[in-house]
Amino acid sequence: MNPKKSNILYRPISEELNVDEDLVEDLVQFYYKELRLKLTSLDSPRINVEGLGHFVVKPKTVRNNIDKISKLLDNHDTSTYNAYFHKKMIETKLELLVKVEKKIVEQEEVKNNYKKESDESSPESNMGE
Repeated sequence: MNPKKSNILYRPISEELNVDEDLVEDLVQFYYKELRLKLTSLDSPRINVEGLGHFVVKPKTVRNNIDKISKLLDNHDTSTYNAYFHKKMIETKLELLVKVEKKIVEQEEVKNNYKKESDESSPESNMGE
């Protein structure tokens, strides 16, 4: 299946819905702008996009980036205003990565607890009783 570009779909959708083509284009642009913002903001380790599926942050990538950014911050020069601003931006990114890592760990704990509870209540584990 060959994907279609969104600008090809604006006219048929606008004719079908009896609305202006510019309105359809603005809605599509707004939707994808918000989607990109959610994907890059690292608010949640898992994002569900209807029709496209789940986007999940890889824990290994987060841990590697935290290590990499931490080393970068240790050696970062702040002698100029621009360098100081750059360091603050890196620190903000590091804080976001640490928050996402905590959320990933929490989700893994919930998952493991659920598995443990379901294993304990399964009939196979009660066979000895």
